Amino acid sequence: MSRKLGFALSAALVATVVVTTPAHASVTITDLGGLPGSAFHSAASINDAGVAVGRSRSTSLPERAVRYGGSAAELVGPAGASTSVTSVNSSGAASGTTFDPFVSGRAIRFDPDGSHRVLDSYPGYEFASGQAIDDSGTVYGIVLNSSSSQLPVKWDLNGALTLLALPDGMTWAVVTGASNGYAVGYVTATGRHVQAMRWNPAGTVTRLAGLANRAESYARAVNRHGEVVGEAYTENNFAVVGVRWDITGSVITTYGGNTHPRGINDHGVAVGFTTVTTADNVPMRWSPNGDAFELGRPGGARKAEAVDINNEGVIVGHTGDVRAPLTAVKWTESQFVLG
Repeated sequence: MSRKLGFALSAALVATVVVTTPAHASVTITDLGGLPGSAFHSAASINDAGVAVGRSRSTSLPERAVRYGGSAAELVGPAGASTSVTSVNSSGAASGTTFDPFVSGRAIRFDPDGSHRVLDSYPGYEFASGQAIDDSGTVYGIVLNSSSSQLPVKWDLNGALTLLALPDGMTWAVVTGASNGYAVGYVTATGRHVQAMRWNPAGTVTRLAGLANRAESYARAVNRHGEVVGEAYTENNFAVVGVRWDITGSVITTYGGNTHPRGINDHGVAVGFTTVTTADNVPMRWSPNGDAFELGRPGGARKAEAVDINNEGVIVGHTGDVRAPLTAVKWTESQFVLG
Protein backbone atom coordinates (compact mmCIF):
# COMPACT_ATOMS: atom_id res chain seq x y z
CA MET A 1 0.00 0.00 0.00
CA SER A 2 1.10 3.61 -0.46
CA ARG A 3 0.93 6.60 1.79
CA LYS A 4 1.93 10.18 1.30
CA LEU A 5 5.36 11.08 2.62
CA GLY A 6 5.64 13.75 5.26
CA PHE A 7 8.76 15.85 5.39
CA ALA A 8 10.01 17.20 8.72
CA LEU A 9 12.75 19.76 8.18
CA SER A 10 15.77 19.41 10.39
CA ALA A 11 16.47 21.96 13.07
CA ALA A 12 20.15 21.06 13.00
CA LEU A 13 22.60 23.57 11.59
CA VAL A 14 24.74 22.44 8.65
CA ALA A 15 28.43 22.96 9.33
CA THR A 16 31.26 22.90 6.83
CA VAL A 17 34.94 22.27 7.33
CA VAL A 18 37.67 22.74 4.72
CA VAL A 19 40.70 20.48 5.03
CA THR A 20 43.87 20.10 3.00
CA THR A 21 44.74 16.50 2.21
CA PRO A 22 48.24 15.08 1.79
CA ALA A 23 47.79 15.57 -1.98
CA HIS A 24 47.27 19.33 -1.33
CA ALA A 25 43.79 19.42 -2.85
CA SER A 26 41.05 21.33 -1.08
CA VAL A 27 38.22 19.17 0.25
CA THR A 28 35.11 20.65 1.83
CA ILE A 29 33.51 18.42 4.47
CA THR A 30 29.88 19.27 5.17
CA ASP A 31 27.90 18.05 8.16
CA LEU A 32 24.56 17.10 6.61
CA GLY A 33 22.66 17.42 9.87
CA GLY A 34 19.98 15.15 11.26
CA LEU A 35 16.34 14.99 12.19
CA PRO A 36 15.06 16.71 15.34
CA GLY A 37 15.78 14.59 18.39
CA SER A 38 18.26 12.33 16.63
CA ALA A 39 21.63 11.53 18.15
CA PHE A 40 23.01 9.37 15.34
CA HIS A 41 22.67 9.99 11.61
CA SER A 42 24.49 8.68 8.55
CA ALA A 43 24.33 8.96 4.75
CA ALA A 44 24.30 5.82 2.60
CA SER A 45 23.81 6.88 -1.03
CA ILE A 46 23.83 9.95 -3.31
CA ASN A 47 22.54 10.53 -6.86
CA ASP A 48 23.83 12.85 -9.58
CA ALA A 49 21.38 15.59 -8.55
CA GLY A 50 23.06 15.68 -5.16
CA VAL A 51 20.15 14.09 -3.27
CA ALA A 52 21.41 11.76 -0.55
CA VAL A 53 19.59 9.30 1.70
CA GLY A 54 20.42 7.71 5.01
CA ARG A 55 19.16 7.01 8.50
CA SER A 56 18.62 8.80 11.79
CA ARG A 57 18.02 7.41 15.25
CA SER A 58 18.07 8.17 18.95
CA THR A 59 17.80 6.14 22.13
CA SER A 60 14.09 6.86 22.48
CA LEU A 61 12.72 7.16 18.93
CA PRO A 62 12.34 4.54 16.16
CA GLU A 63 14.96 4.63 13.43
CA ARG A 64 13.87 7.04 10.68
CA ALA A 65 14.69 7.27 6.99
CA VAL A 66 16.24 10.55 5.86
CA ARG A 67 16.59 12.46 2.60
CA TYR A 68 19.34 15.08 2.41
CA GLY A 69 18.77 17.75 -0.21
CA GLY A 70 19.87 21.07 1.28
CA SER A 71 18.47 20.04 4.67
CA ALA A 72 17.50 16.81 6.41
CA ALA A 73 13.91 15.66 5.85
CA GLU A 74 12.17 12.54 7.08
CA LEU A 75 10.94 9.92 4.64
CA VAL A 76 7.92 8.76 6.59
CA GLY A 77 7.15 5.05 6.47
CA PRO A 78 4.48 2.99 8.26
CA ALA A 79 3.34 4.48 11.57
CA GLY A 80 5.20 3.19 14.60
CA ALA A 81 7.76 1.20 12.63
CA SER A 82 11.49 1.76 12.33
CA THR A 83 12.48 2.61 8.77
CA SER A 84 15.86 3.01 7.09
CA VAL A 85 17.00 3.63 3.50
CA THR A 86 20.21 2.47 1.85
CA SER A 87 20.01 3.54 -1.80
CA VAL A 88 18.67 6.34 -4.05
CA ASN A 89 18.40 6.34 -7.85
CA SER A 90 18.69 9.13 -10.45
CA SER A 91 15.02 10.13 -10.14
CA GLY A 92 15.11 10.31 -6.34
CA ALA A 93 13.35 7.00 -5.65
CA ALA A 94 14.85 5.18 -2.66
CA SER A 95 14.87 1.68 -1.22
CA GLY A 96 15.18 0.43 2.32
CA THR A 97 13.61 -1.60 5.10
CA THR A 98 10.77 -0.98 7.53
CA PHE A 99 10.41 -3.22 10.56
CA ASP A 100 8.95 -3.79 13.99
CA PRO A 101 11.93 -4.62 16.21
CA PHE A 102 12.20 -8.35 16.99
CA VAL A 103 9.03 -9.09 14.97
CA SER A 104 9.37 -8.83 11.21
CA GLY A 105 10.57 -6.56 8.45
CA ARG A 106 9.60 -5.63 4.91
CA ALA A 107 11.39 -3.99 2.03
CA ILE A 108 10.13 -0.51 1.20
CA ARG A 109 10.37 1.78 -1.82
CA PHE A 110 10.00 5.54 -1.50
CA ASP A 111 8.89 7.11 -4.80
CA PRO A 112 9.84 10.61 -6.00
CA ASP A 113 6.22 11.80 -5.76
CA GLY A 114 6.24 11.50 -1.99
CA SER A 115 4.61 8.09 -1.58
CA HIS A 116 5.94 4.81 -0.28
CA ARG A 117 5.14 1.18 -0.96
CA VAL A 118 5.81 -1.71 1.41
CA LEU A 119 6.91 -4.70 -0.66
CA ASP A 120 5.72 -8.26 -0.08
CA SER A 121 8.07 -10.99 1.07
CA TYR A 122 8.42 -14.43 -0.51
CA PRO A 123 6.02 -17.14 0.76
CA GLY A 124 7.44 -18.79 3.88
CA TYR A 125 9.91 -15.96 4.50
CA GLU A 126 9.03 -13.63 7.38
CA PHE A 127 11.61 -10.93 6.75
CA ALA A 128 12.54 -8.95 3.64
CA SER A 129 15.05 -6.13 3.23
CA GLY A 130 15.55 -3.67 0.37
CA GLN A 131 19.25 -3.01 -0.14
CA ALA A 132 19.51 -1.20 -3.50
CA ILE A 133 17.49 0.43 -6.27
CA ASP A 134 18.44 1.01 -9.91
CA ASP A 135 17.27 3.72 -12.30
CA SER A 136 14.37 1.57 -13.54
CA GLY A 137 12.94 1.60 -10.01
CA THR A 138 13.68 -2.09 -9.44
CA VAL A 139 14.51 -2.81 -5.81
CA TYR A 140 17.03 -5.52 -4.91
CA GLY A 141 17.45 -7.20 -1.55
CA ILE A 142 17.00 -10.40 0.42
CA VAL A 143 14.32 -12.49 2.10
CA LEU A 144 14.97 -14.43 5.30
CA ASN A 145 13.01 -17.05 7.22
CA SER A 146 13.12 -18.45 10.76
CA SER A 147 15.40 -21.27 9.60
CA SER A 148 17.99 -18.65 8.53
CA SER A 149 17.51 -19.42 4.86
CA GLN A 150 18.40 -16.20 3.03
CA LEU A 151 17.71 -15.67 -0.67
CA PRO A 152 18.49 -12.83 -3.14
CA VAL A 153 15.44 -11.18 -4.72
CA LYS A 154 14.22 -8.19 -6.71
CA TRP A 155 10.91 -6.30 -6.88
CA ASP A 156 9.73 -4.54 -10.06
CA LEU A 157 7.83 -1.24 -10.20
CA ASN A 158 4.55 -3.04 -9.50
CA GLY A 159 6.00 -4.81 -6.48
CA ALA A 160 6.21 -8.23 -8.12
CA LEU A 161 8.98 -10.31 -6.52
CA THR A 162 11.45 -12.47 -8.47
CA LEU A 163 14.07 -14.76 -6.95
CA LEU A 164 17.59 -14.14 -8.23
CA ALA A 165 19.56 -17.19 -9.29
CA LEU A 166 22.06 -18.81 -6.96
CA PRO A 167 25.16 -20.53 -8.34
CA ASP A 168 25.25 -24.31 -8.06
CA GLY A 169 25.91 -25.44 -4.51
CA MET A 170 25.21 -22.05 -2.92
CA THR A 171 22.22 -21.64 -0.59
CA TRP A 172 22.62 -18.25 1.12
CA ALA A 173 23.13 -14.73 -0.26
CA VAL A 174 23.44 -11.04 0.56
CA VAL A 175 22.72 -8.26 -1.96
CA THR A 176 24.69 -5.06 -1.38
CA GLY A 177 24.30 -2.85 -4.47
CA ALA A 178 22.68 -2.43 -7.88
CA SER A 179 22.87 -0.34 -11.06
CA ASN A 180 21.43 -0.58 -14.59
CA GLY A 181 20.04 -4.09 -14.10
CA TYR A 182 23.14 -5.39 -12.34
CA ALA A 183 23.13 -6.42 -8.68
CA VAL A 184 26.06 -7.49 -6.52
CA GLY A 185 26.72 -9.12 -3.18
CA TYR A 186 28.08 -12.41 -1.94
CA VAL A 187 26.97 -16.02 -1.54
CA THR A 188 27.90 -19.05 0.50
CA ALA A 189 26.67 -22.43 1.82
CA THR A 190 27.52 -24.76 4.66
CA GLY A 191 31.13 -25.78 4.24
CA ARG A 192 31.72 -23.27 1.43
CA HIS A 193 33.73 -20.05 1.47
CA VAL A 194 32.04 -16.69 0.95
CA GLN A 195 32.30 -15.57 -2.68
CA ALA A 196 31.64 -12.22 -4.36
CA MET A 197 28.88 -12.39 -6.96
CA ARG A 198 27.28 -10.27 -9.68
CA TRP A 199 23.76 -10.83 -11.02
CA ASN A 200 23.50 -9.64 -14.63
CA PRO A 201 20.59 -7.99 -16.52
CA ALA A 202 20.11 -11.10 -18.68
CA GLY A 203 19.50 -13.25 -15.59
CA THR A 204 22.93 -14.87 -15.56
CA VAL A 205 25.28 -14.91 -12.58
CA THR A 206 29.00 -14.07 -12.62
CA ARG A 207 31.32 -15.43 -9.95
CA LEU A 208 33.87 -12.69 -9.27
CA ALA A 209 37.46 -13.88 -9.13
CA GLY A 210 39.20 -14.24 -5.79
CA LEU A 211 42.84 -13.56 -4.97
CA ALA A 212 43.51 -17.14 -3.85
CA ASN A 213 41.86 -20.55 -3.92
CA ARG A 214 39.06 -20.79 -1.32
CA ALA A 215 39.79 -17.30 -0.01
CA GLU A 216 36.75 -15.17 0.79
CA SER A 217 35.55 -12.18 -1.25
CA TYR A 218 32.76 -9.63 -0.89
CA ALA A 219 31.22 -7.40 -3.59
CA ARG A 220 29.93 -4.07 -2.24
CA ALA A 221 28.88 -1.86 -5.19
CA VAL A 222 28.46 -1.87 -8.98
CA ASN A 223 28.24 0.83 -11.66
CA ARG A 224 26.12 0.91 -14.80
CA HIS A 225 28.92 -0.78 -16.81
CA GLY A 226 29.00 -3.81 -14.52
CA GLU A 227 32.28 -2.87 -12.82
CA VAL A 228 32.31 -3.93 -9.18
CA VAL A 229 34.27 -2.97 -6.06
CA GLY A 230 34.65 -4.84 -2.82
CA GLU A 231 37.11 -6.83 -0.77
CA ALA A 232 39.06 -10.03 -1.39
CA TYR A 233 41.22 -11.97 1.02
CA THR A 234 44.67 -13.33 0.35
CA GLU A 235 45.64 -16.99 0.73
CA ASN A 236 44.28 -18.64 3.89
CA ASN A 237 42.22 -15.48 4.46
CA PHE A 238 45.34 -13.91 5.92
CA ALA A 239 44.78 -10.29 4.83
CA VAL A 240 42.03 -8.23 3.21
CA VAL A 241 42.59 -6.16 0.05
CA GLY A 242 40.27 -3.69 -1.66
CA VAL A 243 39.66 -4.64 -5.31
CA ARG A 244 37.81 -3.69 -8.48
CA TRP A 245 36.46 -6.30 -10.90
CA ASP A 246 35.78 -5.69 -14.60
CA ILE A 247 32.79 -6.85 -16.66
CA THR A 248 34.31 -10.34 -17.07
CA GLY A 249 34.61 -10.78 -13.30
CA SER A 250 38.41 -10.52 -13.29
CA VAL A 251 40.29 -8.42 -10.74
CA ILE A 252 41.77 -5.45 -12.61
CA THR A 253 42.71 -3.09 -9.77
CA THR A 254 43.81 -3.57 -6.17
CA TYR A 255 43.74 -0.73 -3.65
CA GLY A 256 46.08 -2.11 -1.01
CA GLY A 257 45.82 -3.94 2.28
CA ASN A 258 43.16 -3.09 4.88
CA THR A 259 41.18 -1.07 2.31
CA HIS A 260 37.40 -1.34 2.08
CA PRO A 261 35.74 0.10 -1.05
CA ARG A 262 32.03 0.83 -0.59
CA GLY A 263 30.98 2.75 -3.72
CA ILE A 264 31.91 3.22 -7.40
CA ASN A 265 30.63 5.70 -9.98
CA ASP A 266 30.23 5.26 -13.72
CA HIS A 267 33.74 6.67 -14.34
CA GLY A 268 35.32 3.87 -12.28
CA VAL A 269 36.19 6.15 -9.35
CA ALA A 270 35.76 4.29 -6.05
CA VAL A 271 35.38 5.40 -2.43
CA GLY A 272 35.65 3.69 0.91
CA PHE A 273 38.05 3.69 3.81
CA THR A 274 41.34 2.31 5.06
CA THR A 275 41.50 0.70 8.49
CA VAL A 276 44.53 1.89 10.45
CA THR A 277 43.49 0.46 13.82
CA THR A 278 40.20 -0.78 15.23
CA ALA A 279 39.55 2.80 16.40
CA ASP A 280 40.97 4.65 13.40
CA ASN A 281 39.54 4.71 9.83
CA VAL A 282 40.63 7.05 7.03
CA PRO A 283 38.09 7.91 4.27
CA MET A 284 39.53 7.34 0.80
CA ARG A 285 38.94 7.90 -2.91
CA TRP A 286 40.64 5.76 -5.57
CA SER A 287 41.09 6.63 -9.25
CA PRO A 288 40.27 3.99 -11.90
CA ASN A 289 43.90 2.86 -11.94
CA GLY A 290 44.04 2.57 -8.15
CA ASP A 291 45.74 5.84 -7.14
CA ALA A 292 44.71 6.62 -3.55
CA PHE A 293 43.58 9.99 -2.20
CA GLU A 294 42.81 10.73 1.46
CA LEU A 295 39.59 12.71 1.83
CA GLY A 296 40.27 13.96 5.34
CA ARG A 297 38.30 13.90 8.57
CA PRO A 298 36.71 16.71 10.58
CA GLY A 299 38.89 17.90 13.45
CA GLY A 300 39.03 15.39 16.28
CA ALA A 301 37.35 12.53 14.40
CA ARG A 302 39.11 9.17 14.67
CA LYS A 303 36.78 7.29 12.31
CA ALA A 304 35.25 8.29 8.99
CA GLU A 305 33.88 6.15 6.17
CA ALA A 306 33.04 7.22 2.61
CA VAL A 307 30.30 4.97 1.26
CA ASP A 308 29.07 6.38 -2.07
CA ILE A 309 30.14 8.74 -4.89
CA ASN A 310 28.06 10.23 -7.69
CA ASN A 311 29.19 10.97 -11.24
CA GLU A 312 29.98 14.58 -10.28
CA GLY A 313 32.47 13.38 -7.67
CA VAL A 314 30.40 14.26 -4.59
CA ILE A 315 30.93 11.73 -1.81
CA VAL A 316 28.82 10.86 1.24
CA GLY A 317 29.32 8.79 4.36
CA HIS A 318 29.73 9.36 8.07
CA THR A 319 32.13 10.05 10.91
CA GLY A 320 32.06 8.64 14.41
CA ASP A 321 31.33 5.18 15.81
CA VAL A 322 29.24 3.52 18.51
CA ARG A 323 31.19 5.40 21.20
CA ALA A 324 30.83 8.77 19.48
CA PRO A 325 27.69 10.01 17.73
CA LEU A 326 27.51 9.09 14.05
CA THR A 327 27.36 12.19 11.85
CA ALA A 328 26.28 12.20 8.19
CA VAL A 329 28.84 14.05 6.07
CA LYS A 330 29.55 15.03 2.46
CA TRP A 331 32.98 15.48 0.86
CA THR A 332 33.33 17.88 -2.10
CA GLU A 333 36.70 18.17 -3.83
CA SER A 334 37.96 21.36 -5.50
CA GLN A 335 40.10 19.42 -8.01
CA PHE A 336 38.04 16.32 -8.68
CA VAL A 337 39.01 14.52 -11.90
CA LEU A 338 36.50 12.13 -13.45
CA GLY A 339 39.22 9.67 -14.27
